[in-house]
Amino acid sequence: MDSSIDIERSANLKVSSEVRAWLARRGFRQVWLSDLLGVGQSAISKRLRGVLPFTAPELMMIANALDVSLAELLGDLVNEKNPHPMDGGSSNNVAGGSLDLPTSRL
Repeated sequence: MDSSIDIERSANLKVSSEVRAWLARRGFRQVWLSDLLGVGQSAISKRLRGVLPFTAPELMMIANALDVSLAELLGDLVNEKNPHPMDGGSSNNVAGGSLDLPTSRL
């Protein structure tokens, strides 16, 4: 597989893992997220499995609704460097550019 695809997939999986963790912490289900983002549950399922990426506006909406900062929502992913796709390594780079995320509260 192409390394840029590996990096993108790895980033999607990490983001989806953090979102799933926050949903569980707050006791929310996929249907809540579906309603919040105005997309079908199938699309939410794909995002939460890392098949489809969350968009930046979606992540901002989720963080705001959960009353956490975007940095809190994404956890350690915000400060990771040197991508190591699919091996649990770190990555703040995604295909086509870096993932620069604000650390202030929304």
